[in-house]
Amino acid sequence: MVRPRTFLAALLVALAAGCGTAPPPGPDAPTSAEAGRTNGAAGANDAAKSGAPTKAEGAAAGKDAAGAPLVFIEDDLEGAMARARAEKKALFIDAWAPWCHTCLSMKNYVLVDPALRPLADRVVFAAIDTDRPSSAAFLERYKMTFWPTFFVIDPAKGDVVAYWPGAASAREMRGFIEDAVRVMDASAPPSDPLYTLSQASAARAAGDHRKALALYDELLAKVDARWPRRDDVLAGKLSALAGSGDVDGCARFGAEHVDEIRGAAAPADFAAVLLSCASRLAKSSTQDLARRKAMARLEALVASPPPESTVDDRADALAILAGVKSELGDAEGARAAHEKRLVIMEKAAAEAKTPEIAATYDYGRAISYVALGRGEQAVRMLEQREREMPKSYDPPARLSNVLAKMGRLDAALAANGRAVALSYGPRRLAYLKQRAELQAKMGDKQGQIATLREEVAGHEALGPGQRNEAALADARRRLSEALGEGNAAPKR
Repeated sequence: MVRPRTFLAALLVALAAGCGTAPPPGPDAPTSAEAGRTNGAAGANDAAKSGAPTKAEGAAAGKDAAGAPLVFIEDDLEGAMARARAEKKALFIDAWAPWCHTCLSMKNYVLVDPALRPLADRVVFAAIDTDRPSSAAFLERYKMTFWPTFFVIDPAKGDVVAYWPGAASAREMRGFIEDAVRVMDASAPPSDPLYTLSQASAARAAGDHRKALALYDELLAKVDARWPRRDDVLAGKLSALAGSGDVDGCARFGAEHVDEIRGAAAPADFAAVLLSCASRLAKSSTQDLARRKAMARLEALVASPPPESTVDDRADALAILAGVKSELGDAEGARAAHEKRLVIMEKAAAEAKTPEIAATYDYGRAISYVALGRGEQAVRMLEQREREMPKSYDPPARLSNVLAKMGRLDAALAANGRAVALSYGPRRLAYLKQRAELQAKMGDKQGQIATLREEVAGHEALGPGQRNEAALADARRRLSEALGEGNAAPKR
């Protein structure tokens, strides 16, 4: 997804279909590698990689195999692919990042649903943390614009059979996987629209927006509103229009179909992408219509949330609504949305069985606390979470962001240092960027330059699948400016 310039659009990027692309550091930073990494099967990683029965599998084999959650192979794509080939199964991949609150919600509340467990008879389940160096090769081949994104892959060729960006209910996820298995098994006739949807999914995963659009148009000409996956086609076309840069087409198509989308998270996600496209248009009747239609849909969703939606899904809808209301000057409406989302998130966090599960809501709570002028509550919450999760860089990263907004720069810099020390991959570079900004505000020019050099070197060292050329160019520009070189190439 193209990174918009306005506040609203930036918020929508972070929320649309999950967590969006490269959210800013701080409250949207990574959570602990321990936070739900095994989808409810803690300690299963080594056994899953070896193929030996895990504790969770052993328990399932005893009393009630269908009652146990799925066991995921973590951060071993090669091993998962080999196991899927050997067992002649499809490969499901949860491509996530620890900073993504929707990724955590899916892991902690949806992918642990026992209703998904029977799918293990036909599918090998794997998860990759996209910030880890081991994920770079995957990201080079399979393109992502939203976090999380779920893939079903044919392990024989590595081809994408199905692609689901963002959140889903357990029922939706099960149907998505079962449809993918039908395509792989060729148990549906070749005329089945699922085959065309599979081709469109492969095109999106390859970053080929033009091909994806042609396939989505072909599908829309074939199916009517009764086809169960039509919502996926509409959402896929909207995202492909946005990804191709056709923001006018995106706004027009989205305004036409926003009221048709159903599902746990898809309606709010669709409205978010529509608003993002509208925000990149010049003032026009198209922009006005898109905003009005998206706003009306969001108002309806927060008044009557989809029954299968999670607290995270509902909080996202409220955040998107708060953002657009704030952008349009409705301060009271934005405040009311933030207050409502805090109520549901605080309740969910209080009911969470572990601090790691409660941390699912830290991002949203911190954002709303600050928006409501209650920054001290965010500070206390994040300080407590850091004590509870000392190996996680999420709490200090978010804490740094909140403290910076409150003008407490020394404390913000100290928290940032703790986050940098624990973090890795592209996310660590986001924290280095934040550190350089803090050092500049504090007048520490030498420290700022040293940090910017480290950030540039970090971007240059990333694998092709993780490297963001725009972020690298931005880091080089900021280093050049700090060195007083104008547009000259920065010294190394």
